[in-house]
Amino acid sequence: MRDPVRSEADAFHIAVGCAVLIGASLAFGSLLDPLVGVALFAGALIGGFLWEVATKDPDRRRPLREAASAAPPRPPAAPTRVLVVANRTLPGAELRAALHTRAATGSEFHIVAPILCSRVHYIASDVDDELDEARGRLSAALDWARAEGLVVTGKIGDPNAAFGAIEDELRRHGADEVIISTYPPGESNWLETGIVDRLREELGVPVTHIVQADRAAQPASRSRM
Repeated sequence: MRDPVRSEADAFHIAVGCAVLIGASLAFGSLLDPLVGVALFAGALIGGFLWEVATKDPDRRRPLREAASAAPPRPPAAPTRVLVVANRTLPGAELRAALHTRAATGSEFHIVAPILCSRVHYIASDVDDELDEARGRLSAALDWARAEGLVVTGKIGDPNAAFGAIEDELRRHGADEVIISTYPPGESNWLETGIVDRLREELGVPVTHIVQADRAAQPASRSRM
């Protein structure tokens, strides 16, 4: 949703438009029927509101795009760099197959695993269990990738701050592609934040969303990804 009042001219046009609408509503109401005037006024207000909600602000900040543009330049011959965002789905067959496919073309990978914890633990800064779980999953994923011959690095992201972790990595190293791996809709907190749509909207690189369908194979947890 964009800001409809960004200058004095915008405010003037809105004031004039409201005055015209009120005048037209009163005129139609007196000439035809009061309900006609009320309907005209209400319809115009609803239409204006829906238009404002649906219209994107071209001046809205896009921190992910800004972070990517601030990354150090890379040599033209550098291999394709893929930023992988995943935590509980790191052992998933779908994600690992995607990494294999890209490795065949010479891509290198950097995995970010944001810590996933309950709100109670996050507020109390008690994330030791979740931190240990994320470290274990990331370590296992890195061991698997290196054993498969993939060029890969990885780190743990801040608790419940997937956007911030992605932004930090884009600013440090940039990316030629972003892969985000989650559980299906309805089972993933990340999807509820609109993270995939925002990545695709802000970044000028391919964003691949991989859905890990077989959750039964994953360890039980208090959090969702």
